[in-house]
Amino acid sequence: MVHARTQHPNAPLTPEGRRRMVACVLEGGWTIEATAERFQVDAKTVRKWRDRYLTEGDAGLMDRSSRPHRCPNRTPDDVAARVVELRRRRRWGADRIAHQTGVAPSTAQRILTEAGLGRLDRGDRVSEPVLRYVRDRPGELIHVDVKKLAAIPPGGGWRSRGRGYEGEGSQNRLVGYRFIHTAIDDRTRLAYSEIHRDEKAATAVGFWKRAVAWFAARGIVCERVLTDNGSCYKSGLWHRACAETGTTVKKTRPRRPQTNGKVERFHRILLEEWAYIRPWTSENQRHDAYNGFIHYYKLSSTPRSTPLGHPHQPTRGQPPQRAQLVATSVPSECHRPYGLSRRSCSRASTGTPPAGRTRTVARGAWETRPVSPATPSPPPAVPPGGRCR
Repeated sequence: MVHARTQHPNAPLTPEGRRRMVACVLEGGWTIEATAERFQVDAKTVRKWRDRYLTEGDAGLMDRSSRPHRCPNRTPDDVAARVVELRRRRRWGADRIAHQTGVAPSTAQRILTEAGLGRLDRGDRVSEPVLRYVRDRPGELIHVDVKKLAAIPPGGGWRSRGRGYEGEGSQNRLVGYRFIHTAIDDRTRLAYSEIHRDEKAATAVGFWKRAVAWFAARGIVCERVLTDNGSCYKSGLWHRACAETGTTVKKTRPRRPQTNGKVERFHRILLEEWAYIRPWTSENQRHDAYNGFIHYYKLSSTPRSTPLGHPHQPTRGQPPQRAQLVATSVPSECHRPYGLSRRSCSRASTGTPPAGRTRTVARGAWETRPVSPATPSPPPAVPPGGRCR
């Protein structure tokens, strides 16, 4: 018989100790009180184990489960089945399932945990099994997507100043949105990123042409590009631009962002560890920290479940050595980069890069490249409020 639970290391009575105690009473003729004093237990304990041994033999000296034989208030089986069904079909959380089925949220969570669905990512996914892939050669597939972020007004928004501050609803506080355009190579995780003021077709095309040139400068020819079905990627301007660069256009299925998951996960990391990691006081401050975070993220040696650090074949679980990320501003041909000060733009025009950075193909942008292992450099500066791993 298997023990119902593991014995405490300081337990006075193990199954063998109970057997010896019962033997003193039944075979040695000891009294209950003398046996209890000898084994430092209560007389009721001696009687309990004696009676169990007489009724069940050696099996009666083993531990039993403390679970009651019946539970009148137990959740009915049909309700528990309904909870599991809602989790698998609707992918709802425990609070919403509890409201729908009329049970307590803790009860719903307990039912889901017992069914192996305690975590949402362990449920019945849209597609089973999960197919993870890595292309055979660089440039075979480029993942492209846009992430929309609300801009930060001067002085900070409500997260830093609280709700109801003076001038919260004024027109000059409406600063619009910023759009992060990103292209990631499926094989090497080489990433190119720009921050723009819109996601129009002309902006996406300009970004793509600069990304293709940037990849080509590193010996990568873009053969295919995978995007979602956003309006800028469905336009004829986008298709003509891809035809000019000799790139085949691929689209994800509707409501299937998992297909483009590498760039989607990259954008999620940006939200968690850069965009929302601290209350920013201006859009320029957050934009300046973007370059620093990209540099820190690229050189971080902590394994991650992300497009840039999850265990995959090319890197064998380590951050890709070839994955050079570049965070650029809008080229100065369009307008002055909103994230760069006039002094930074003057440095860009004169060709004098800031400390620790080198010039890229796009004007007004700076790139940080990995340092050779033979010449180690001090760790990169983490942006204010950033986290070191």
